[in-house]
Amino acid sequence: MTSERGEPPAASEARRAGAAPGRRLRLPAIPPPLQKYGQYAFLPLLGVAAGLAPEHLGIRWAFAVIVVATYLILRGSENLFGLAVLAATLVALPYYMDQFERSIMFDVALYSLLGIGLNVVVGYAGLLDLGYVAFFATGAYLYALLSAPAYGGGFDTGTSFWLVLPMAMVLAALVGVALGVPVLRLRGDYLAIVTLGFGEIFRIMIKNQTNVTNGPVGVFSIPKPDLLNKELSGPFELYFLVLAGCFIAAFAAERIRDSRVGRAWEAIREDEDVAAGMGVDTTVYKLLAFAIGAAIGGAGGVVYSARQSAVFPDDLNLDISINVLALVIIGGMGNVRGILLGAMLLIGLPEVLRDLSVDFAFVHLDNLGADFRLVIFGAALVAVMVLRPEGLLPSRRRAAEFEQAELIESEVAT
Repeated sequence: MTSERGEPPAASEARRAGAAPGRRLRLPAIPPPLQKYGQYAFLPLLGVAAGLAPEHLGIRWAFAVIVVATYLILRGSENLFGLAVLAATLVALPYYMDQFERSIMFDVALYSLLGIGLNVVVGYAGLLDLGYVAFFATGAYLYALLSAPAYGGGFDTGTSFWLVLPMAMVLAALVGVALGVPVLRLRGDYLAIVTLGFGEIFRIMIKNQTNVTNGPVGVFSIPKPDLLNKELSGPFELYFLVLAGCFIAAFAAERIRDSRVGRAWEAIREDEDVAAGMGVDTTVYKLLAFAIGAAIGGAGGVVYSARQSAVFPDDLNLDISINVLALVIIGGMGNVRGILLGAMLLIGLPEVLRDLSVDFAFVHLDNLGADFRLVIFGAALVAVMVLRPEGLLPSRRRAAEFEQAELIESEVAT
């Protein structure tokens, strides 16, 4: 699909943004043998890390980022063994972490789940949604209200976590369709503005419905889920629950991407008018994207509510939508594997920088990370977007589009 000027979409984006040619960072090509056999190195690496059992968060988290990022960058991960190595790495890491580090791993897994859901809307269908927190809040409050006791602001129905989970996904999907219907004719920035407003209106509505949601006081005393008569009380147990959800959601998302529905989304993303002219029912497929993405967000909200044991409307703000969108863009839109890498960098990097200090020659700076970690983190994000505007691990099509856009910009400049 091309624009009116005969350019691919990525070239049009680069031209509108005023991007200079030749500034995109090219990752070095990986030899085919390393692509095929490089994944076997992760088993001894994992064993070495387990034996060392480092004591500092920075070292431990750096290992996690290096292992998973390197594995994702190696393109030889299409076979079952490669997927098993990745799963083993993610499962084993929490066993060598303390409670705080496990909490960070839970956040990474939760944001990965939300990123997979938003990627369906933004990465596959090309619908810029800044109100994703509304679906997250739907799941969080549904479980809170149905499970919390009356003194905690709930309805004291005692509904099980496992029963609320599918209910929340269905309700969130309906909310997604309710959002999608009035914005069907909107595109680009206009769609982003309307969805942003929807997310804020949803939060304000929850805050003002004191008779139902307990208003700004929130809902507390939310019970933990149980499995086989064992309570999943801490981040360690809940991490594995979210991780399982990530694997299921990622598998489903990739299968949908390669199906007829995924091809319809791709056509809508590239050029909606042309897609409609080719017979694609854009209304149905856009609503389907909103519904599927919202359902995954609702599932994440249920787990979040169970983890926190309390839900407050002010915690469900625009920051969540922005963070999820940022990790999707940084990781690479349209690529599920990139979402995991984006979540690890976006959620884990600020915590790694918390312990950062400089002790070199005459320079002694303690607590440098505590004072400037967000500044350093922001600079790192800007560098990624300048050098790799397509994301660290974009889909093959998006990477090819940026390659072609770079060639076009170079020809125009010369």
